[in-house]
Amino acid sequence: MRNKSDTPTRGEVSERVEKSKEQMDEKVNDLDLIATDAETVRGTLESLDLNGTSEGSDAVESAIEEAENVTVEKFDEEDEALQEVQSDMEDFEGELQERTDSSESDSEQVSEAIGQITTEETKGELEQAKSEIDDDIEFLKEQNETAREAREENTQLQQEHRSRVQGGKR
Repeated sequence: MRNKSDTPTRGEVSERVEKSKEQMDEKVNDLDLIATDAETVRGTLESLDLNGTSEGSDAVESAIEEAENVTVEKFDEEDEALQEVQSDMEDFEGELQERTDSSESDSEQVSEAIGQITTEETKGELEQAKSEIDDDIEFLKEQNETAREAREENTQLQQEHRSRVQGGKR
């Protein structure tokens, strides 16, 4: 028998997937904003004539380059935070797969038991139990797919934003 306190409810599973998805979406949006800032800073520097004095031009260029450095550092921090959420989601996907595998094994065992039972009433109850297990398997697979798709989508967007920040870096 299992310890019920170790087994999450469907609501808890759905909530965890949704919360992680929201966190990843938020972090990807942050990366987009920061990447836009980096592009703006670079574009600003490139658009300047810097025809004042040598000292003034050097100071302006230095300040703008520092703005770029600060922006890239912030991007790296947010990128790392997103990677942590993605890693947690990937771990949870593994947990969901383990639960699915366990439930599939349970379903097979109940099916075997049904084949050995002669009493129709008992068979009916075991078939109901198998149906419940199969519903749980379907739920777990759906949640795992939702989690995987969200993580993969966010990873793709993360890569695009990294390219934006790193591609224009001097």
